[in-house]
Parts: sequence; C-alpha cells; structure tokens
Amino acid sequence: MRQRVAALVLAAVSALAVGCDATVSGKAVPAAKSGPLPQTPVAVAALDGLLLDARQVNDALNATSMKVWFSATAMWDWSSTISDKDCLPLDGPAQDRVYAGTGWTAMRGQRLDDSVDDSKNRNHYAIQAVVGYPSAHDANAFYDSSVQSWSACATRRFSDLPEGKPAVVWTVAGVNKVSGTLSTSEAQEGGAGWSCQRALTVRNNVAIDVLTCASPLAGGSAVDIAEQIAAKVARQ
Repeated sequence: MRQRVAALVLAAVSALAVGCDATVSGKAVPAAKSGPLPQTPVAVAALDGLLLDARQVNDALNATSMKVWFSATAMWDWSSTISDKDCLPLDGPAQDRVYAGTGWTAMRGQRLDDSVDDSKNRNHYAIQAVVGYPSAHDANAFYDSSVQSWSACATRRFSDLPEGKPAVVWTVAGVNKVSGTLSTSEAQEGGAGWSCQRALTVRNNVAIDVLTCASPLAGGSAVDIAEQIAAKVARQ
C-alpha cells in the first residue's frame, strides 16, 4: 500500500513539472493593487465655492441677518496684538504665522456678522476660511501639527491688546479631537456672556478653519460650519 501511495505522489509531481513547461498566449497583466485610489486635489479655482453662503452661516449660529463684510485671499495677521503667541492658533483662523512654512498654496476666507454698519455692535460674528495645499498629505501634516499647537494653549488665558484700547482677556477651554475635527471654546472675561468657538478639520488637500462668536453662542456652531464645508470638499 505504501508503495502505491508513493507512486501516486511521484505521478502528481511529474504532472506538475510538465505543467510548468506549458506556455499561454496573451499579454501579461499587472496584479491589482489594494488600497484606496489617490484623491485628486481640489483646484485653487474651486476654493471660493467651498465657503458657505450667509444663509447657512445664519442657520449655524441661530442668527437671521448675518452678511459678508470682508472677503480675503491672503492670511490674516493678528500676531502683534496677542499677549501669548502660543495662543495665536486659537485666536483666529488663517493666521499668517500659524500657516507660515506649511506649504499652503491658496486661501479664501470671509468675515461675517449681523451689525448694521460693520461695527462692533453685533450679536453674531463668524470667520470661515479654506486653505489649499498641494496634496492631501500636506494638508494632513498641517492638521497633525495643529493638534500639538492647539494643545499648547488649552485651559489657559491670553489677552488681545488692541492699540489704544483696553486688553480683552480670553479663557480657553480644553481642546477636543472628534472624528478628525479639532475644536475648543473661548470665553471673554467681563464680556457679558460673549464667547467663541474654534474648529479645524481637513478634507483632501484643504484645511478648513472656522471661528464663531455670539452671546449666547449656539453650541457646536463652528464645528457645524466646518463639517458642512468638509462635505462640499468631498463632493468635488
């Protein structure tokens, strides 16, 4: 019996050896590669269309009369009026010194409020900004570094020092990181309930940077705006 099994094994091995000499006509095809296809970067020309319209911003803040007072294509620079430079990333979106050296290629932003004459007599205020990078990898690198820079100002106080005016002191809450979105809140000391929320997220090659302020402030308003813009990026 053992001899018969050995003979059968030998025959099978011989058949495989013969099969190795066979040739098949046709053209070689590369093996399929696993993993997601690389994303096509959002073009600079498409950045303007990612910002929400005034109606959507109104809805996010439970406001009714917010409008765009200023549109930007260059970073803001508030660094000269802030007491603690570690808190500049939380003071406002799209800050020049925060994004310097990160490889960004284009920025589009808007400032909105519900004042009658673009004055400080407003009940709701918002800044929305989108910042384009050459690739999703570059944008995600900025997000990863922001996790660290935001944490440097968490649960601290800092002052805005406008020229010729009293200092405005802010108390910062802890920083949250949920589903790829950073967020925190800031309360103005002695500001009769005036508070702000910051949110930052990334989709594809676009960083989405948002500030909302009000008294009282609708909870999650900055995150809501950021996520709506992120959804628009995903549809590009």
